[in-house]
Order: sequence, then C-alpha cells, then structure tokens
Amino acid sequence: MTYLTCLGCRNKKESKSYKEITETLGVDDPSEIIFVTDVYQEATAAKTAGLEAIILILPGNVSFPENHELKTVSSFFQI
Repeated sequence: MTYLTCLGCRNKKESKSYKEITETLGVDDPSEIIFVTDVYQEATAAKTAGLEAIILILPGNVSFPENHELKTVSSFFQI
C-alpha cells in the first residue's frame, strides 16, 4: 500500500489530477489504485480517470446524489 499526499497536484475535482497521480506512482493500470475520499466530486473525478473510487461516509458529509454508482463505506475496515 502506498500513501500519496499530492500537494502539488491539480484540483482534486479534475480527472487530470488522478492521471498525474497514476503516472507518479508508476502504475500502468489505474484500476489498481483505490482512492478513498469523503468528497463526491473527487470520487467521480478519480473514477473518470480509471481509479477505483470509494466514498467514506463521515458525520457532516456534504450530501451527494442518491443514485450514484460509487462504493461507500463508513470505516476503513470495510475496504
């Protein structure tokens, strides 16, 4: 498992950011990367870039569409 803080990356709500992260990690297949966030727009951008995106449900999360197709968890133990 690799943890990456991407302070120099583009906006995390743009799929280009996740393509850059994939390149930085040297991963050929973006679907091998699991991206966990509590922000719906970040998750959809990551999914658009080919990553497996998971939304972490936390108290106070901003609401997101009910009919989304993203996996949700309330704990890292569920991943």
